Parts: sequence; structure tokens; C-alpha cells
Amino acid sequence: MSPAQRRPTSADVARLAGVSRTTVSSILNDDRERPISDETRRRVLDAVRELGYTPHASARMLRAGRSNIVLFPMPRLPLAPTRTAYLETLDRELTARGLTLLIHGDRDASGVAGARRWAEHRPAAVLVAADRCPDEAVELLRRAGVDHVLLEARHPVPYAPTVIVDSVSVAELATRYLLDRGHRRLACLVPGGDIAELARDRFDAVATVAGKAGVPVQRVECTLTTDSLAPTVDLWRDPRSRPDAVYAYNDEFALVLLQALADAGLRVPEDIAVIGTDNHPLGAALRPALTTTYLDPVEGAAAVASAIDRLLRGEQLAPDLTEIARPRIITRDSA
Repeated sequence: MSPAQRRPTSADVARLAGVSRTTVSSILNDDRERPISDETRRRVLDAVRELGYTPHASARMLRAGRSNIVLFPMPRLPLAPTRTAYLETLDRELTARGLTLLIHGDRDASGVAGARRWAEHRPAAVLVAADRCPDEAVELLRRAGVDHVLLEARHPVPYAPTVIVDSVSVAELATRYLLDRGHRRLACLVPGGDIAELARDRFDAVATVAGKAGVPVQRVECTLTTDSLAPTVDLWRDPRSRPDAVYAYNDEFALVLLQALADAGLRVPEDIAVIGTDNHPLGAALRPALTTTYLDPVEGAAAVASAIDRLLRGEQLAPDLTEIARPRIITRDSA
């Protein structure tokens, strides 16, 4: 085959740059232990671009004894803006450490069956929610050669290192904020479907925090439509039935609620204050702009990437790591 018909190799890069294959490998693997001049590095990288060379991941894995892949199963919940930002930041943080984030697209994969599928990719580490990876799944991954499993959970688990991701702390913060503002009649949206479990957890958090202050919380079952909210909002036209403020589960439901309240002629925040979660970009563009709570994605991703890097370097982590991201609030006009 002619060079135009076959995939370029590291030998082709070495010949074009006038260096050894060892030098090419050192530069492409960012080996800082070998002294290589800037001019040599430039020639090699120019040759890589000219030839369109890409390293062979499997061959590199054989040389190194392991892959550089960190596998992350796609979350079951829809990706909120902060979660997307978390994954983008995690990708950058891992890349800076010579690692590659691989998002496994099967949202339903879990347990031992899921672990078998994840192990097929021979990752260096797996980062996964603890409820999808029980102890027998972790054991299978380790038997398959995946030495490092890092779990995400609200509470530590005993069988693997855990990063604490408290997805209900945003609801607790929102409730404390509303109470501090003097609101004494609260309501909470509780969606169903795929997000029903998290919605119930957030409602329970709101009810617990409010209950300690002797404040009642109205539970509002709903979907992501103004029609599902219309009957409840219609009752809220009567000031005697109206809450002071509503925690809307997340910003998307808050946006729908704001529209339903406007349709009913209710003003925000004069008649009802509204607060969401996730720091959705549209929240700042609305009028009134939406007050929101969120977990800092940059802070969380940096902590997770550091933990994975330490695991791969052979360091022992505490069974549970400190909470990787603290809940934060952005105060705007709606509350």
C-alpha cells in the first residue's frame, strides 16, 4: 500500500521529523523526564499535524500496562446545566493529567451486568454513582483488572472510596434562605417520572428544614407543563390559600411556574416568591430574574479529578472524601 492508502505510524512521524521513535513517543506521551529541545518538539508536532497521525490507544495501553481511560456511565437523570459544566470541567481536568474521560452512553447499565459492560473498555478507573455500583459490581470490576473505582453518593459506602455529592443540599439551602427572608408558608414542586426519587428527596429536605422552624410546606405534584400547575395556581389566587414562597425543584420547573403564575395574574415576588436550583442560563434572562441554588461544578470536578489522579498514583484515599462541592445561591429578583 502507498503511504496515502495506509494509516501513518510513529515511524513515519520519526522519519519526517528526523528523530527516533523513542523521541516521538516521549513527546506525544508528555514525558518530561527526557530532556528534549523545543526545536525537536516543534518538528515532531509539525510532522504529526502534516501526516494526520493519531496514536494507537490499544498499543499505548500495552506499553503502559494500563489504559488512560476514566469511564463515567451516563447519569440516569437529565443533564442539568451545572452537571454538563461539571463533565466539561472534569474532561479538562483529567486531560491535563494525561487521562481521557469516556462517557458510557447506556443510562440503564448498573450492577454486575453494568460492571461487565464498563470493564470491556479496560478503563484505568470507573467513576459511578453508588446506587448503580453495589459491592458485588465493584468486586467484578476489580477482578476484571479495574483497580480503581470511585463512587459518587450522598453518604459514604463501606466498600469503595466515595466522593460526597449531596444533591438535596441545594433544597436545604433554598429553604433556609426563604425562612431567613421571613416566609412562613411554603410550597414545594414535586415532579414525577424519571426524576421522582430525587424530587421526593428534595421535598423531604424542604419539609425537614421548614418543620424545625414550625413552617408548613404544601406538596405540589406536577409535570413540566403549565397545565399541570394551573389547578394549584388557580387556588393561589385567594390570598388565604396562597404560600409566601415556592421551591420549584429546579430551574426548569421554576420557569414553567413563573409562566403559570403570570397567566393567573399573580406577581413574583410581590405575591409569591420563587426559587429554583441548577443555575440555568435562562434564569438570569427572565423578568423577574430567577433566584437559584446550585453545586459549583468547577469545584466538584477539580476535586474528583484530583482524587482519581491520586488513586492512579497509588495513594490511599479515605473511605469517604469530603463533600466535593458546597451548595451556593445566586440571589435575583424572584426571591
